[in-house]
Amino acid sequence: MNALRQFFVHSNGAWVASLTAVICFLAGIAVTAHVGYTVRSEIMSQNKRQAVANLSEVRAKLEGELNRTVAYGIGLRANVIESSKEPFNARKYDAIASDLIDENPVIRSIGLAPDNILQAVYPYQPNQSAIGLDYRLNTSQWPAIRQAMLSREIVIAGPLELVQGGRALLIRIPVFPPSELGQPMPERPYWGVLSLVVDEAGLMQAAGIADTVKQLRIGIVDKAASTPEKAHIFGSFGLMDIDSVSLPLNLPGGLKWEVLGYPENGWNSNERSIWITQLVGSLISLLFGAMAFLLISEVYKVRSMALHDPLTGLANRRLLEDRMLQLAVMSDRTGSGFEIFYVDLDAFKPINDNYGHAAGDQLLVEIGHRLQQQTRQTDTVARVGGDEFIVLTPGNMRRLEREAFLERLGERLSEVFEFSGVRIGVSASIGSASFPSDAGTIDDLLRVADSRMYSQKTKGRKKPETVSGNELPQTG
Repeated sequence: MNALRQFFVHSNGAWVASLTAVICFLAGIAVTAHVGYTVRSEIMSQNKRQAVANLSEVRAKLEGELNRTVAYGIGLRANVIESSKEPFNARKYDAIASDLIDENPVIRSIGLAPDNILQAVYPYQPNQSAIGLDYRLNTSQWPAIRQAMLSREIVIAGPLELVQGGRALLIRIPVFPPSELGQPMPERPYWGVLSLVVDEAGLMQAAGIADTVKQLRIGIVDKAASTPEKAHIFGSFGLMDIDSVSLPLNLPGGLKWEVLGYPENGWNSNERSIWITQLVGSLISLLFGAMAFLLISEVYKVRSMALHDPLTGLANRRLLEDRMLQLAVMSDRTGSGFEIFYVDLDAFKPINDNYGHAAGDQLLVEIGHRLQQQTRQTDTVARVGGDEFIVLTPGNMRRLEREAFLERLGERLSEVFEFSGVRIGVSASIGSASFPSDAGTIDDLLRVADSRMYSQKTKGRKKPETVSGNELPQTG
């Protein structure tokens, strides 16, 4: 924890400012991305809603045309029921069928199959090969006819391959003539089936449906088909495999047809505008991050100036006493104390007088560096006066360990200091004190260390001397 505090202080909050700037930038980027995603989604939703509205028109036209065609078949069934008690009249049937086809050209042919055997077809000439077809033996057409027979409802099937050739939609209309007047439908006997062969391309044309409607690629598929090839009924291929909109078609017989739509140029979400917005948002995020970095850096710079010596960058007395107080409180809980070493330079004033304040200032900076080199990262080196320093080390030292540390400090501090080509001899007096063995309060501990430092100083005051060439300084 103390190491983190030291890093926090010595870095002047740069890491906090950097982290805050990164967080602000990333938060801005996240907000910008979210806004872009929201706008893109909303535009996509609007485009899809418009596509569904256009697709609804297509569905309504197709259902309307199919229902109109079915209505023709229902009218023909009424004629078949009316004449079912009489012998079959081919001419009458052909006349009625001819009128229906003339009125609704999407009907290619009309077939009549009493007892599910095709006995009449109009027009006859291109379809005569289908006469006599027993639907019960045709595996592709029988399921729809059987469904119409059992459900007593109209069924639309296909597109199917026809016996007479070609491919078409088949509208199966079951015929149930009453055996007596007023007989309800569930009790009427099955007579046969009336089939309308509908040209699928003609049906789409009559409904005004093309491959593309209002810039939408249109496709009609059978969702119940076993393969994509069989599923395709009309329009563009592959719409089932992309992000197209769809609407179910309401058709007789439970057919699961859907009409699909996809824009010719894809879903236009105005990507250029969105990317410009995101770019501007990113730049704003970067600006906010930079502002946060500068603001927090300035705050910690001011804080650092309040807790550090402006010349050496070392901790000042205020920060030192704060850390000593923390260690003292911790000592009450853990029983582990700490050491302080009071350092005072010998004969510092003559250096200022003889070589100028620049030399004195540079020497103080150098002394700070030397003390830091001899201490651990968890230790604190503070400048507490003009030429006075204190080293704070957490944990108590044994006597031999303390003496060895004092000797290392003394040797390192007494090394020659060079300034502008002049080598100056340096020495320092050091006094140490242990908490809580030497004193139980911070003030008392400082007084003990200060007293021991002055005691050492009075034993032999040293003065700096100028040394030329390779000569070492003389101390005394």
